[in-house]
Amino acid sequence: MPSTEGEGEIVAHFVPLSVIMAEHEGDLATYMAASGSRDVVVTMPVTMDVVGRGIQSFFVAVAVTWHFDNAEPLQDAAAADCPKSHQCLFAWVPADRAGRDDFGIYIDDIGAGETLQNGMVAEVIEQARIEAAVSAAAS
Repeated sequence: MPSTEGEGEIVAHFVPLSVIMAEHEGDLATYMAASGSRDVVVTMPVTMDVVGRGIQSFFVAVAVTWHFDNAEPLQDAAAADCPKSHQCLFAWVPADRAGRDDFGIYIDDIGAGETLQNGMVAEVIEQARIEAAVSAAAS
């Protein structure tokens, strides 16, 4: 699994949603405990029939971080990992801001429609139990 790292930089693990589902009972917090990383990018490739556009392939990457001031290096790494035939959809959950006014989930606009984009990100968040992982770590 790739990670973003460099001298003096924080490491973020990239992990497929399928690994979290199969090896960690669909629980991001369990994966984080096992890997020792609190900064994780959960990825999910998906192909679907989009009304009016036909078959479309997406690579959804949801970064959940406690140690990043911005998502740019993770967004760049996700774009580099994105399969050529897929549209890369990146979202960032700055978990260290949970409970603060500036907390939010940031989702790139890739022109696929807000409902579709939000739905794909929500699927990763729900399946990996990201909300529970953030809540547990914040308390």
